[in-house]
Amino acid sequence: MQKFFLQAVMASVLAMVSIHGAKAGEILPLAVDLQKTAATAKKHNVPVVIFYTATWCNYCKKLEENILHPLLQTTNIEEYAEFMQVIMDRPHWMMKDFHGNNIEMKTLAPSQGVKVAPTTMVYNSKGEQIAEPIIGLTLEEFYPGNLEKAINSGLKALGNPKQIDIYKMVEQSDVEYRQR
Repeated sequence: MQKFFLQAVMASVLAMVSIHGAKAGEILPLAVDLQKTAATAKKHNVPVVIFYTATWCNYCKKLEENILHPLLQTTNIEEYAEFMQVIMDRPHWMMKDFHGNNIEMKTLAPSQGVKVAPTTMVYNSKGEQIAEPIIGLTLEEFYPGNLEKAINSGLKALGNPKQIDIYKMVEQSDVEYRQR
């Protein structure tokens, strides 16, 4: 039942948002300075969520276009975490890691043990993993629940009592949209 509810809600949210032809960094901000991102996360006592993607990965595109973009555009999910994207197969794209070191973006994923695109990982402001990763994208209907669980685990690890309810957020945004 929850699966069908989420499909219906996500379909209506998708009807509100159109992003055909989006490029890297247009949906999710690129992780160009994780040290700065971590400082913001620490200030708000929220985790850093990194989506490891690749340009060749169709599942990554589905994740971005069908799930993440609608969530970022229609909910307040950004109050619960700092979201960044690392593109695993872009040579010569430079970034700063959690410690302020200049590195090539493509080297971060292997250093974190990431082998599959997409992979979603949750970190504290020191760059330590604080929740189980979400590896791959099997059924799109399950991803929002998995993301909710990962963010809530991260919040709990940080001692933050906030808890996110993605299904409720999506439902609320759908109701608000229909009332317009």
